[in-house]
Amino acid sequence: MMPPQVLLLPLIPALPLVVALTLLVPSLRKTGLKLAPWSALPALAAALFLKPGLDLEVTWFFMGGRMGLDLVGRSFLLLAALVWLFSAFFGQGYLAHDHRRYHFYFFYLISMAFNFGLILAQDMLGFYLFFALMSFSAYGLIVHARSREARQAGKVYIIMVMLGEVLLFAGMLVMASHLPDLELSTIAKSRPDTLSLILILLGFGIKAGALPLHVWLPLAHPVAPVPASAVLSGVMIKAGLLGWLRFLPVNLDIAMPGWGFVFVFMGFLAVFYGVVVGLGQQDVKTVLAYSSISQMGLMTTIIGCGLLAPHLWVPITGTVCLYALHHGLAKASLFLGAGVAKIWPSSRSSWWFVALLLLPCLALAGFPITSGAIAKLAVKEVSHGIPPLWIAFFDILLPLSALATTILLYHFLERILQPSAVEQVRTCSPRIIVPWLISVVIVGGLLWVWPMGEVYGSSLLESEILWQGFWPVVLGCGLMVFSRRIRGGKKSFVLPVGDILWLFYGLSATIAKFWRRRGEKLRMIGAETGSWHLVYIRDIFDRGRQVEKKFMRWVVVGLSYLLLCFVLLFLSL
Repeated sequence: MMPPQVLLLPLIPALPLVVALTLLVPSLRKTGLKLAPWSALPALAAALFLKPGLDLEVTWFFMGGRMGLDLVGRSFLLLAALVWLFSAFFGQGYLAHDHRRYHFYFFYLISMAFNFGLILAQDMLGFYLFFALMSFSAYGLIVHARSREARQAGKVYIIMVMLGEVLLFAGMLVMASHLPDLELSTIAKSRPDTLSLILILLGFGIKAGALPLHVWLPLAHPVAPVPASAVLSGVMIKAGLLGWLRFLPVNLDIAMPGWGFVFVFMGFLAVFYGVVVGLGQQDVKTVLAYSSISQMGLMTTIIGCGLLAPHLWVPITGTVCLYALHHGLAKASLFLGAGVAKIWPSSRSSWWFVALLLLPCLALAGFPITSGAIAKLAVKEVSHGIPPLWIAFFDILLPLSALATTILLYHFLERILQPSAVEQVRTCSPRIIVPWLISVVIVGGLLWVWPMGEVYGSSLLESEILWQGFWPVVLGCGLMVFSRRIRGGKKSFVLPVGDILWLFYGLSATIAKFWRRRGEKLRMIGAETGSWHLVYIRDIFDRGRQVEKKFMRWVVVGLSYLLLCFVLLFLSL
């Protein structure tokens, strides 16, 4: 008789896929919709009850593979299971009147399955396959509304996904050429060469929302349904973070000070950049998207600490898992709260709604006696083990990052509590309120009982730690109140969603306009002088653009991608 864990691990990604298939059968759709949230229960049971250290060989899967659960995977699996679970329940009420809800839950379930799969994967091919399938499946969540904005966001997202997959595939090919096998444990013990390291960092950085690869995040969140935004920010961007942990040399005592500097610098740059640009946004989901960019920047700096001081990789890995768990739960809870405010505007004037919304905000800011205080205390203790020059740098910027986060979340609360000119009032059913309440309770209490968090929980009542968590929040709120009084009723500055992407749009439009005028001038000169070769050159470019449009059709792209998959499969045999 096979052990229960041998049956449970394959069931974790398989059950959501089976339920997703029922949504394709008209007679089974209602049943599949009811079962959708429960598809995350095997993952939750595994994260809570299975002991780390499991390793299962799956010989039938994609040239053979391994599936297992270690300490890192357990934390990420717990986060994923909880967020997918209560977001799915929330979606059943939120999308109750949406005629495309079956389409939404189909993409939701397959994204869930592939997300669970990449967390459990213990070999390079399995991780890459699940990572790519999850990324492509999320496209259906982003374009769900079928609006012009949704299609534009989906276009940017799929371009970034394709770029990321090409980078990852190339990086893994280079890395695999120097490895005896493709196990993740082997990769963690080998030092990658510079080329593969660059490709891996960029490929996973796109999913993690690292600067300047973050442009898809603020475009995707406003157009996606609230449950999709919750899992995109709470879980899916953490896949890039998990990729870094899986493919960086975490088991070597070899420092990489150059790469450590890059991670720390770009991480803190993202922390403050996300806040500044987020303050220029008016949509609450866009503000939360830039908050995710900021918080992911802080997690990037923790990875940088491991590259600076490799002997700290064990506590750093635990800290990253702890901070990812805290941030993912708090951010998903805020997105669900924004959904409650959208369909039930009268709740904004209720004291209980404000109190419940305030808890995850205070947690993200690191206020004392919250899950954020536990996570930030872990970050501070880890940072004290890096070279002395960097310790002073962290001691200055970590409190400032908490101050910046407070300012951005204050702006979020102002926007969400402000009445809108056009409201679509709907009845807020218990199917919407209850999952959000559960998410808030989990944010407030989980890290106190989770093994990695309870270690730091006993130190939170010390006066010095209380003060370190208290003053950035109070000062941030005071600065926002003061700035509002200074400006009076004037609106704050407004920045375009996607920030640097609009610079690219403007530059490309300017270049296109220049060449259009240049082409018209060449036509005129050619007609006047008889130099018709100038006209022929212009016609060649026109025909090239027509051919390009034909190649961009979905049928051509799909067949080409399918052919490429067959070629790769043939070469791997």
